[in-house]
Amino acid sequence: MKKSELYRIEVAPLLILPLGKSPLFSYLSKDPIAPGSLVAISFGKRSLEGVVFGVAPLPGKAPIWMKYISKIVREKSLTPSQLALALFMSEEYFTSLGKVLKHFLPKYILPKKKETSLSTSTEIVRLGKSDNEILETFLAMKSGSISYLQTSSLSDFDAFLVKLTKKLATKKEQTLVIVPEIILLPALETLFARYFPQEKIALVQSKLSDGLYSKNWERIRSGEASIVLSTRQGLFAPFQNLGAVIVLEEQDESYKQWTMSPRYDARNVAKALVRESHVKLIFTSGIPSIESLSSLKKEEYSLLHPLTLSPPLLASLQIVNLRLERFRKNYSPLSQELITALQETMNHKEQALLYIHRQGMDAFSVCENCKNIFRCPKSGHVLSSTKEGTFKCLGCHYTTDSFPGCPQCGHLTFRHVGFGTERIEREIKKLFPGARVFRADGATMRTEKNIQKFHTDVSSGNVDILIGTQMVIKGQTLPKLSLIGMIDTDSLLSFPDFRADEKLFQTLTRFVVQDTKSQEMCSKRRVIVQTFHPESTFFQRIGSLDSKAFGERILAEREDLFYPPFSRLISIISQGKTEEESLKNAKKIGQNIETLLTERHIRHRLSIPNEAKKNIGKKIFTCRTLIRIPKEKSLPEDLQVFLEKIDMTFIIDIDPLSFL
Repeated sequence: MKKSELYRIEVAPLLILPLGKSPLFSYLSKDPIAPGSLVAISFGKRSLEGVVFGVAPLPGKAPIWMKYISKIVREKSLTPSQLALALFMSEEYFTSLGKVLKHFLPKYILPKKKETSLSTSTEIVRLGKSDNEILETFLAMKSGSISYLQTSSLSDFDAFLVKLTKKLATKKEQTLVIVPEIILLPALETLFARYFPQEKIALVQSKLSDGLYSKNWERIRSGEASIVLSTRQGLFAPFQNLGAVIVLEEQDESYKQWTMSPRYDARNVAKALVRESHVKLIFTSGIPSIESLSSLKKEEYSLLHPLTLSPPLLASLQIVNLRLERFRKNYSPLSQELITALQETMNHKEQALLYIHRQGMDAFSVCENCKNIFRCPKSGHVLSSTKEGTFKCLGCHYTTDSFPGCPQCGHLTFRHVGFGTERIEREIKKLFPGARVFRADGATMRTEKNIQKFHTDVSSGNVDILIGTQMVIKGQTLPKLSLIGMIDTDSLLSFPDFRADEKLFQTLTRFVVQDTKSQEMCSKRRVIVQTFHPESTFFQRIGSLDSKAFGERILAEREDLFYPPFSRLISIISQGKTEEESLKNAKKIGQNIETLLTERHIRHRLSIPNEAKKNIGKKIFTCRTLIRIPKEKSLPEDLQVFLEKIDMTFIIDIDPLSFL
């Protein structure tokens, strides 16, 4: 760059600003400042920090209004790929660039003097011929390509991961391995520590101390770490020479950030990262998501090995009708069949896993007379009770009369049912006082210490009965696992989510084909599924359809109903201090969008709410307006502009997980 007297520096302040206008502000500097540098600036009457996005010589005199950069906090804090990814996320997820950039700038703690490590690795990893051919196929693919690999296609998936990272490390390239849950990281770290020196492995996850997080961040920046094991936060790391991104358990919904902005999907951001960094991406899973099946069908992903066909599941499951349990006056969350099976498992000194979906605390209603689940006559979803004494459908807003009766027998009394991990733990300890019980859920897995304890206890076999939510089926398998009990199947099927059937199918398939070192344990494994609704369409399907037929059936239904992956789902959440205010705002936004899409002749389906709900623990009401439009690489320009101009009190959620 030619030497100039003054330079114009384009800076993005680390501040939440309205969308629709340029997020960059011009400042002066006597010297050029590299893009990606963190600088201190004066913004109005405030002093804050910002990130440099551009620099150019300033022709002529400086305008009076233009201020000077206060100081350079840290040069080249962000890489060019990080800057591009931040811009993508800001535009894609309608979030202020200043807020997005904070994901790329963790708390910086000056690293201590580098310590000399004496750790060595002596183990050699070997692959079978078939696994090695799959590896070579992936390595031969061009940069920016997206591949798909079903883990059951490999004889040793762990060895495949290690061999792939070793191949890239020899070329001084870094590998990013992403997992959906923190609970999966200890086992991965143990695996790679057998083959790589510890200083070559960097962990990135929210439970790390600020000092260790900052240290690992800088090791990634310097290129010292060649293997990065992380949750979705690792996507924002300052890679020196990234070679490949591996997304494990790609079907998992935990990749979606849904509690705060930007409400991004890590799988979508991973695609953007490989485009910006010109590297390869590989999605892996034991059971492909419907979205991945669609992408494979459209040849958007390259399949590294033909998908493994799973036979109809019903023959591998024992279905327990909980209505019969209630007739027998058994109101425990554990059926008699499951209690007997647990006793047999304990007698044989084997292990059991009791699974409860994360929505297991949500209540549904059962008729006290005929034990029928109270369902919506339109959508089939369970009905939820309201404060007015009526029942409503959260999917289609159907509402009953003030004194509803059971559609099967006319009875007027209903029992609310809900099972949670803590209640199951109490029941188990009461029934089996000598059993070693471990409960793994969001409450018990909050700290790094507890996560490490889980890994240690499970890997060493110090657990007799493991109780948990979906995180327990993603990690390592209990070495002597012979019994799996799905406590509350209906909590997943009844949730107003068009993906409910798919999620339950994936869970049950995972139970049936779950990996184990012992073929003897695998062959004698029992899977007991408890449900109030054994006659449901879902159980009929899994009894007659293999995995390919099931996927094709779901895809056909999604296409008919104009659901993802055949449409793009957008949620606009309005907020208000009163129910009337929230509802009024939602309806106004919905009507404006309806007019816009109709005038532009864009195929769409719009769902405008007719009531608001109060946020638990907050004094605000919210309403959700849902839009479905054709799935394209980018939103229609007019819709993009409209959403950018929406008041900041509205929350825009791209690709929400459900209709709630």
